[in-house]
Order: sequence, then structure tokens, then C-alpha cells
Amino acid sequence: MRRYVLGPTALAALALMIVTPAPAAQAHGGSQPIPDAAFYRTDLTGVAPQPDGVTVRVDPGGEWIELTNAGPAEVIVLGYTREPYLRVSATSVEENELSETTILNQSLFTDSIPTGQDSGGVIPTWRQIAATGTVRWHDHRIHWMGQNRPPAVKADPRHAHPVGTWTVHATIGGQPFEINGDLRWIGKPASAEANKPIPSWLLILLETVGLLVAFAIVPLLGKAASAAAGRRRQRLPSRGTT
Repeated sequence: MRRYVLGPTALAALALMIVTPAPAAQAHGGSQPIPDAAFYRTDLTGVAPQPDGVTVRVDPGGEWIELTNAGPAEVIVLGYTREPYLRVSATSVEENELSETTILNQSLFTDSIPTGQDSGGVIPTWRQIAATGTVRWHDHRIHWMGQNRPPAVKADPRHAHPVGTWTVHATIGGQPFEINGDLRWIGKPASAEANKPIPSWLLILLETVGLLVAFAIVPLLGKAASAAAGRRRQRLPSRGTT
């Protein structure tokens, strides 16, 4: 029966596979998610005044807001500083590449957003992103922004609490309208509090320890493999004439 001995390179690769943790999955641009994100709910309360042909939906988890324009007039969704952000017709969606909102909305969470400020009158640079009358985007105005809980939630996380209201401003045919909604906390059970995720610093520490162990083991495995190969060669009968 044949016996196969792993060489030092193969053993080293095997050791790295065993002791090195797999990289953690990242989402939404790699920003650190809010630990309690699953316990907030976003509700759409209305569009006022309601434009003809315009419908709006929101994700209950606050990840996206969706607007459809089936009417003849053009909709401009305004950004955090009231700058033109999205331009929506019945057949096209365009994004303003110079909008600060365009950059901020590439991440699911951020520490703060500018609000109620004049954008400075910069002329928009429009780029078409869809050939349809529907656009869905992430908007920081419709979800909780901070890593820390609101005061009422911090004081009593087990029960539901209203957190606040939100508004996204827009125009249609040059006439303003508002998309309004509520943000609420649904309550977090004690069992969920007990199962908190592993802190990122601990994951980094564990990964570092794993790499150090790997670098310590690999040379030892290489030496062991070389020694085993040497003993195997010594056991092989020498070829000679009979």
C-alpha cells in the first residue's frame, strides 16, 4: 500500500486554512452597522400635497425609499442640503453627481448629515441611472443615525417608543411637496440583549492570534515533514545486484 507524505508547502497551506479565521462579510460600503437596527421601524405617513401619478414606498427597516413617477411632470428629489439629488420622469431616472447626498447615501450608516442648508446654487451634473420611472435609494433621513440609542430607548429598551418624524422634500413641475414618515422603536426582548454580537475589536484580536499561531506552526510542520521524508528514505531498501 502506497503512503503519501505532504510536503512542507502543502502542510503550511493546511495550517493556514485551519487556524486563520474567515474574513467577516461587509455590507453597505463596509460601514459599521447600528447594533439595534433590527428593532427600529420606519413608516410612511403620507405625501403632501399628493402629486398626480406619484407613489412612494419605504422599507420598514429603513434601508430604502422608493418613488415612482407615472405622470407627465418631472420630479426632483431634494437632498440633505435641499440640493437637487434625483430627477425622475416617467421614462428616466437621473442622479446629480455633484450632490453631497449622492456621496453620503453610498453608506448605510453615517455619524451625521447636513440638513436645512443652502447647497450654494451649484449647477447639477445629471447622470442617467435608469430608463424607467421608478427609483429606489438609501436615505439617511428615514432611519436612526447614531450608534447610541435615543434617550427614551436607552432608559427602557424593552418597550416600544416613538423616536421621531422624518421628511424628504421634493418638487414636481417646480411645485414643492413632502414625503413624511415616522420612526419608532419596537422594543428589544431581554433574550436579544443577552445575545449581543461579538465586538469588532475582539474579532480583530482573534484573527491576529490565529495568524501568529499559524506562523509559529508552519515552520514546525515543515521540519516534521522533512524529518518524516528523511526517515522514509532511510527505510527504503537500497538497490544492488544479486
